[in-house]
Amino acid sequence: MSYQNLYFNFIKGNKYHNVKFVLLHGWANSSINLQPLAKNLNDYDCYLIDLPGFGKSPEPKDIISVEDYAKIVADFIKEIKNKDDKIFVIGHSLGGRIAFKLGYKYSNLVDGLFVIAGAGIRKKRPIHIKFSKWFIQKIYHISYLFLGDKITNTYLYKRYFNKTASSDYKNASPIMREILKKVVATNSLKIADKINIPVVLCYGELDKTTPVYFGKMFNKKIKNSKLFVISSVDHNSILTDGRFQIASIILKNIEV
Repeated sequence: MSYQNLYFNFIKGNKYHNVKFVLLHGWANSSINLQPLAKNLNDYDCYLIDLPGFGKSPEPKDIISVEDYAKIVADFIKEIKNKDDKIFVIGHSLGGRIAFKLGYKYSNLVDGLFVIAGAGIRKKRPIHIKFSKWFIQKIYHISYLFLGDKITNTYLYKRYFNKTASSDYKNASPIMREILKKVVATNSLKIADKINIPVVLCYGELDKTTPVYFGKMFNKKIKNSKLFVISSVDHNSILTDGRFQIASIILKNIEV
């Protein structure tokens, strides 16, 4: 199904129809990754969105930001929300960044957030590693001005530049690479203390992409928040091996 170039899967609830979940996936994923979790929420209507540039949703024509993604999702929520509905947003990783923005800017549309392995904080790295990566990236950008796409065939690219780039960046199209840079530069912690709706934070004990200390930092900043650490799961397995625990947490923490 589609809405203004936004593709989504809809799983109809078996019992409660005034509560709706909107599920937002992580970078390089799609709504498919959230289907196992949604199936454990089958008493409620679930809308699993392919964010622009992922799954079956087309890539944006322009470089968009986390705020733009949030606006797109907010417009979608306006379309599906009836007068007495309660809307809860479930966001994994990138979806967590977007959920934070929705909670901050569109609290009139959303009744609560469930953030799973939510991104939005710069990782702590030693200063020499930060400087080394910055220096290599600067050389890359200068070289690209002269060589363009031919740079990928050079020794420098294969030896240095290619190693500093994340797999998400290397696997993305040119427009999505620029969007990724814009997304990663967004610090969600800056708006965390301005979120006034209930927020449940779930992080995997073994997660190295969005470590548990991310959750602790958000929990400290967001007034009405709870933090759950799911044992023995990482950034991705929290949606598979951890889905039963996550679903249980969600169902115990919805206020209807």
